[in-house]
Amino acid sequence: MAGSQSKSVTDMNDFQFAETSPIVEFPIYPVGDAGGFHFQNDPDDPYQRGTIIQRKGRVNIGCDHKDIVHGYLSEDDDADLCTLIIVQFRFDPNSIATRIKEAHAVFKFAAMEMGKPDPEVIAMYPEGSFFVEATTQHEQVVKGAEANFGGGAAGAQVGGSLKLEKIVDRERMDFTRVRGSIDVLRGYGKKNAVSWDLFENPTAQTGIVTSLQGAIMLKRRSMDPFKASISLQATADTISRISAVFKKDEKDDDIWYDPKKSSTNKLHKYDVENLGTLDLKSLSDVTFRTVLKNAVREQ
Repeated sequence: MAGSQSKSVTDMNDFQFAETSPIVEFPIYPVGDAGGFHFQNDPDDPYQRGTIIQRKGRVNIGCDHKDIVHGYLSEDDDADLCTLIIVQFRFDPNSIATRIKEAHAVFKFAAMEMGKPDPEVIAMYPEGSFFVEATTQHEQVVKGAEANFGGGAAGAQVGGSLKLEKIVDRERMDFTRVRGSIDVLRGYGKKNAVSWDLFENPTAQTGIVTSLQGAIMLKRRSMDPFKASISLQATADTISRISAVFKKDEKDDDIWYDPKKSSTNKLHKYDVENLGTLDLKSLSDVTFRTVLKNAVREQ
């Protein structure tokens, strides 16, 4: 079997958004470009481009392929065809945007031609809800109630009120959050998409994670090429204190994948006949910030 492969947007209602400031929408264009810069597939090599999205402007946002591997889930004769895709996101505010408060990314996979079977997402990582960089804040909460009383005799009325207060000390813990999910975005059939939602710590307001590396495992039914459409939205807090929404430019090309291409093997030397045994967690990473130690030197 080696050397041959001839075998046969996120519901956001349950999240607390970072802030409810006024929203202004505009695309993420590079500095000095009014909208003529879009990532497109190379006409001479249109499949599996390395850079998925790159925006350098009011916020610096990028997404790149780290590895693309086509193969089989196992060595069994009737094993399913599969594809492993590893992507890395980078989120960096600049001097205009003081921080990125939240970001939402969606990968939707489909066949290149109508009537062909779509790839099915069978695994991803990170999947589920994760909490990063916990912070604790001490709070004093005053709880009060007011009681009214009155009375009188022989026509005289006497009244007053009594205010009761209770001070409660508590520790409030908040987190930076990451959520990943496998979704159905066509309204029927098997799951064909993944999404990642990133939120800053609402108390500390220190922005979202700066880097997320995610792994996606697809099951395929043929060796036909397939594609992925990418949706990306980020909300940044700008110097003007106005919340600004940055969206992926719709003129970016979809990503085209060709199962006949060789593995990239950048992060790992993969056994293409046993991709189902991979631990996707080991191929993923979430980084809140990177600190360089011993960066100050004296001569």
